[in-house]
Amino acid sequence: MRRDPADAADDENWTGGYYELAIDLGPHDDGRLDAAVRALWAAAGLEPPFRRLDPRQRPDVSARALLDGHLHARVTVPGLGRTVCTVLVVREVTDDGGVTRHGDDWLDLCLPLGALSHLDARVGAYPFSHAPSRAWREPVEQWFAGVAGAVFGSVPFAYALTGFEVSGFGAEDAADGRTGLYERAADGTLRVAPVTAW
Repeated sequence: MRRDPADAADDENWTGGYYELAIDLGPHDDGRLDAAVRALWAAAGLEPPFRRLDPRQRPDVSARALLDGHLHARVTVPGLGRTVCTVLVVREVTDDGGVTRHGDDWLDLCLPLGALSHLDARVGAYPFSHAPSRAWREPVEQWFAGVAGAVFGSVPFAYALTGFEVSGFGAEDAADGRTGLYERAADGTLRVAPVTAW
């Protein structure tokens, strides 16, 4: 029997790491984070959020709810189908000799590889196998491109990356072609360096 990739109660859907769109929003700013999460939710077409550990909770789509913990949802990825996903924020904070230094906010839209593999068997053991991945990654990358563009239109960000667990990486990490890069150009527009190594 085929597993349902949209079944939030199936623990296997949440395994294997994440294929994600990770957006560096810049320094901590709850207002920017709130605008970005709302823009992301709408552009991605995510269904109403829930908390995985207590699916009866129905948090709102806001920075406040996101800062209280990951938001989970179901979404239909065009060209692939319906799956579970996670939206999370990473607030960079370092402790430098007892002094807290705040870094950037990262807003991540994450597709669990367990669910993706139930959606499309070609996902296989990605990224640890050398099986061709373009057939399933290209629809995800195209979808991420639309989401990144919508978020940038609402909250211009420094850069965003797409790929396997890319949150926190630098823009230079996209040089190998396996990672997509969305970067604010000098003229303020969004410059895209898409995935080229499938």
